[in-house]
Amino acid sequence: MHFKLFFVYLSVLFSGELAQAENKSKKNKPNVLFIAVDDLNDWVGCLGGHPQAKTPNIDAFADQGVLFEEAYCAAPLCSPSRTAIMTGLRPSTTGIYGNLNWFRDLPKYKELVTLPQYFRNHGYYAVSGGKLFHQPKGKFSDPISWDHQYSLGQGTPRPKMSRRYTHGLKEKFSNPILARLIDWEALDQPKEKSADWKAADGAANFLMRNHDKPFFLACGIYLPHLPWHVPKKYFDLHPIEKIKLPKHQTNDIDDIPPGGRRMIGDAAKIIRDSGKWREAVQGCLAAGSFADECVGHVLSALNKSAYKDNTVVVLWGDHGYDICEKTFAKSALWQQTTRTPLVIHVPEKLGGNQRNANCKKPVSLIDLYPTLIELCGLPKNHKVEGRSIAPLVFDPQKEWPYPALITHSPHWHGPNHAVRSERYHYIKYSKGGEELYDMYNDLDQLNNLANNKKFYPIKRELRKWIPKINTPHFRSPKK
Repeated sequence: MHFKLFFVYLSVLFSGELAQAENKSKKNKPNVLFIAVDDLNDWVGCLGGHPQAKTPNIDAFADQGVLFEEAYCAAPLCSPSRTAIMTGLRPSTTGIYGNLNWFRDLPKYKELVTLPQYFRNHGYYAVSGGKLFHQPKGKFSDPISWDHQYSLGQGTPRPKMSRRYTHGLKEKFSNPILARLIDWEALDQPKEKSADWKAADGAANFLMRNHDKPFFLACGIYLPHLPWHVPKKYFDLHPIEKIKLPKHQTNDIDDIPPGGRRMIGDAAKIIRDSGKWREAVQGCLAAGSFADECVGHVLSALNKSAYKDNTVVVLWGDHGYDICEKTFAKSALWQQTTRTPLVIHVPEKLGGNQRNANCKKPVSLIDLYPTLIELCGLPKNHKVEGRSIAPLVFDPQKEWPYPALITHSPHWHGPNHAVRSERYHYIKYSKGGEELYDMYNDLDQLNNLANNKKFYPIKRELRKWIPKINTPHFRSPKK
């Protein structure tokens, strides 16, 4: 009898020790702070996309972590880019090429495990505020990916109707979506009235509380997505009379094939010809400075919190944006529309020591899913297509033979692809036509080398990275 009681005692003791060990293991897991900034192109100080960009918080953060100078989106449009990030699957695999598509409406992806879900499945508490998937609330925010969505808004307040579209161009744009979105105006309201600031403040408040589980905290800032309705103080940072215009070459499209020309549209020419280009640049810079202050608010809270030394931080923009250099939009495959900020910070206590470290290897945002898994010591997910760039986080100069692949497929023709190697930017259009740029000597992509026989071997090598099979467009059913 005593013998049996002894074994019961040992069993209880052992199970208690196991529970304590499991709780300790959970508490020792790194947290994740995942900050997304919508339409943030390379107009940040640390990337030098525009010489007058004022983004001190992002710049300071880039000094603390690894700045990936050549980071590229999987697709230059919100929903397909974010779907690729959150699923780890290329647009050419899922068939999600547009903003009206939702991956869970496809039977084969209905039960797909997204990035935050994967962390939840391994003991994390996943929380989001603002825009992380395509929208901050509803179906397109993927509520089942999160334990809690603390903020369901995005952007800034709209000015009264009399102060909208004062540029006088709305009726001139042929694209109705751009006609609705292209607007800029200084607001008299403080930043605290905006949904973006509330998303940042919600993340800051979360970081100041005690949590029993490791967390995956995601914060989405909507600006500098259009329209650029931003508190006046941010416009004042960029006086209109001092604004410098980006480089534009009037005959730039002469050597671009029809597939590329179709992506240009008329908005850029209308803005340039109307004399409103300087205003547009000011609006974008102001919106970037506003987004930077939102980011800074979150990062400041982290630095004051108990989680500072145990949190992996990732800051990313979902794609680039061209402000009248070639086009006025995203939705194209050039450098301006596909390059985006990416900074990854691993605290020293977790093995990170790359202060002021820049990585010049081309990487893709689709790599974030496997990268975070590896950085946090979770089991690999063999179903994702991205590759972990964790080796570059710890050694930014490491050999990296992989290019970044970018896909864009407007409904009027099939998937077009760009391949960005360390030196070359190659574009292949589905209906024929190619572009090739030597990024060491032609950063503005003004000289298309695709028809120069000297570069045929380069094109042949880059073409090998283009998917052989492209899933047809999928459009979510209307309800």
